[in-house]
Order: sequence, then C-alpha cells, then structure tokens
Amino acid sequence: MRNIHAEFVKYGKNAKYWLRRCEMLLPEIAREEIWKKKRFSSIYEYAAKLAGMNHEKVNECLRIMKHIEDKPELLEVAREKGLGAVRPVVTIATKETAKFWAGNAITMKKNTLETYVRNYKAELRPSTDLNRLENVKMELDPKVADQLKKMKGDRDWNTFMKELMDGQRKPEPKKHVATKTNGICAHPDCNKPAVEFHHTKRFSLNHEHNPDQITPLCKAHHDLCHLGLIANEEKQPYEWQTNPKYEVDKLVQAYKTG
Repeated sequence: MRNIHAEFVKYGKNAKYWLRRCEMLLPEIAREEIWKKKRFSSIYEYAAKLAGMNHEKVNECLRIMKHIEDKPELLEVAREKGLGAVRPVVTIATKETAKFWAGNAITMKKNTLETYVRNYKAELRPSTDLNRLENVKMELDPKVADQLKKMKGDRDWNTFMKELMDGQRKPEPKKHVATKTNGICAHPDCNKPAVEFHHTKRFSLNHEHNPDQITPLCKAHHDLCHLGLIANEEKQPYEWQTNPKYEVDKLVQAYKTG
C-alpha cells in the first residue's frame, strides 16, 4: 500500500530544497536581467511562473541577499537552511561579525535568535536611565515617619530599606520570585509570560534556591542564559549585557595567525 504521507513529506522536502536554490539565484537574475531576455515582463512574473514565488517573497529574497552577498559565512547558512534562517541577523551582521551570527543562526531556534538580536540591538541604543534610581513618595503618619528616621540613623535610605527588607521572612522561593514581575519575563525588553525560573548562580554548583538569585524568564531568554550569551547574568536583568562572543573569536583567530 502506498504511504501517501511519506511521499508528500519527501516531495515537500525536495520542494523546499529547490525553492532555496531559486532564492539564491534571484539577485543574479535581477542583475543580468535574465527575466527580460526570456521575454517576461518583470522579475516578479519570472519568479511567479517558474518558481511559484509571490511579489513579497521576491522582494524579501532580494533584500536579504543584498545584505549577505559579501558575507560568505551567512551565505553558506542560507544555502543550507534557507534565507529565513539568516533573516533575523541581516541588518546587524557586519563582515567582522558574520561568522558569529552565522554560528548563532545554525545553533539557535528561530525564536531564540530573534530574541537575542532584539536584545543586542537594544543594548546599542544609548541608555536614558543610567542609575535606575526611582523616587518614591509615601504619605505616612508623623509618628511612623519619625520612627523610620530614627531607625535609619546615619545610613542612606537605600541601605536602610535593603537591610529592612532582608530582615523580613521570605515566602517559598518560586512564589516570591514570581511576584517580582507579576508573572512576566524579567528581561526589560520582553513582555512574554515567565515560564522558567533561572538560577543566576547555577543550582548544580551550590544547590541553593536563593530567591535573590532566581529570575523569572520566558523560554527564549532562559535559552540565551544557558547558551552563555548573557555576559553578566548575576546582575539584575536591566543591567544584562549580551556576551560579545565574536570579540573572543577575533582574539583567538589573531593568536592563531600570529
């Protein structure tokens, strides 16, 4: 009996392979105006009739290929996995960082890669809140206010409040951690639900569930942490920096080549 599903999967894989090959040829077809030589009215008609590619797909392919045509590492990934695999990184990759981004495009899931790129871009923007200090205004009973001032003594308010909070009994770790962000990923550029409780100091090393060292994260940001792509995860999420791994790669390469 024919296994129709298996046949469909086989043909589908072949179709994807040949479509990727067509995508890679589009820039040269456009540059040489091969579509005109073959008597088509435009490259869009050429691609639609010969490869089933719509107008939007053609534009996307030409845009991506323009970004990576001088970056052989990304071109290789595109040949193997398709242009969609490198789409998230084309506007941020340079000739110097192409190898780094190509490696990420190969190893990361699409969602994780998109999140990583988004965080990376955010770090390139100048910060408008360097100290992350907030003014808090409270209306207190005069007696309570006076008592707090006496308790504070010569300490600054930040030190006093931290010591005061540290002295309180903390609830069960996960519940305490979840309340930090109301169930949302702790990364400042993310509003996805927190589904992972990440130990910023690896549990396998100290076997502790210290709430101050556990951060609620979405799946993508949790993956980034465990891939070693957060340079300073022991700090608060708003201070996190993307690990510039490609800089290390450059130093290693320079050492090898003398």
